[in-house]
Amino acid sequence: MKASEIFHKTATGQTEVETRSNALSMKERRVLILVNGENNAATLQQLSLCENIVEILEVLLDGGFIAQDSATAPQTDFEPEVDKTESAFEVSAREFMCNTLLTFANRVRVAKLIDEINGVDNIDALKDMVKPWYHAISETPGGMYQADDLRQEVQKMIADEALVGLR
Repeated sequence: MKASEIFHKTATGQTEVETRSNALSMKERRVLILVNGENNAATLQQLSLCENIVEILEVLLDGGFIAQDSATAPQTDFEPEVDKTESAFEVSAREFMCNTLLTFANRVRVAKLIDEINGVDNIDALKDMVKPWYHAISETPGGMYQADDLRQEVQKMIADEALVGLR
């Protein structure tokens, strides 16, 4: 599998996101939620915090939850391709924040925060959204144990060490 491969959710995958009718693991579900037809395998690995992204993508492919976009041809080795500009980090951080909220929190409860995160127009405004995002994640049963790790990942994405003392 090549890092530049892009996947999209199938109808089965979309149904799974909405209903949780299959027995996907938390990591598989997280990756499925992050699949949007734009994120490549390398980005999915970065956003999901899953080191075994190839295995997870294969499970999702085999289960019919995702399909490979026709423009990206399959390869044998996973080769990370990291070449991001600051604006790409900003987009990744924004997507990561929204997707983790959708993964850990009630969609209705965090809808306003997601809209606010998506509405920011610069990196400084996005940095200001990290604190409310962190608190929303840390208040959820599943997120409370991973909130600090997730925050560190966001900090790496927006490359600002000043956010370390967030609490």
